[in-house]
Amino acid sequence: MRNWTILAMTAFLLLGGTLLAQNRPTPTRVGYVDAEKVVQAHKDFKKVQDIRNQAERELKPLRDQIQALEAKIRAGNATAKDQQDYRIAAQSLQEAGKKWTERANTALKPITEEIDKVIARIAQQQGFAIILDKKVAATSGLVVYAAEELEITDAVIKALPK
Repeated sequence: MRNWTILAMTAFLLLGGTLLAQNRPTPTRVGYVDAEKVVQAHKDFKKVQDIRNQAERELKPLRDQIQALEAKIRAGNATAKDQQDYRIAAQSLQEAGKKWTERANTALKPITEEIDKVIARIAQQQGFAIILDKKVAATSGLVVYAAEELEITDAVIKALPK
């Protein structure tokens, strides 16, 4: 008899827990955020911008050199040395661009991770099931209309650490 009572209580607790879980509201709202605006509002974004500015200062002379050599090549006035210089400059530009992209991405990663956590917290608090990037959704054609009250950009910016 005692085993039946324990079994019945266990079944009640399991089924009761399942019923309670089913009564919990499931978020169904879809919202959006201007991710670029949020990233630019982050307190550490200046570090990323500084890296991009350094990259531009380093890469601009290479781009200018390549453009001048391309003009000679197109006009048919390029010597063998010009063509070799063009290949070397193009390879240098590619390698330097990769280096600067990696540096910028390294600086950007903790920013985006922190922003993702803030977005998740706000989405849960406001009952959103999905948050889309505003620009990606619009340019991809995924979303053609979204009500303004579904945008959480300002809320995310206000919730970012100062």
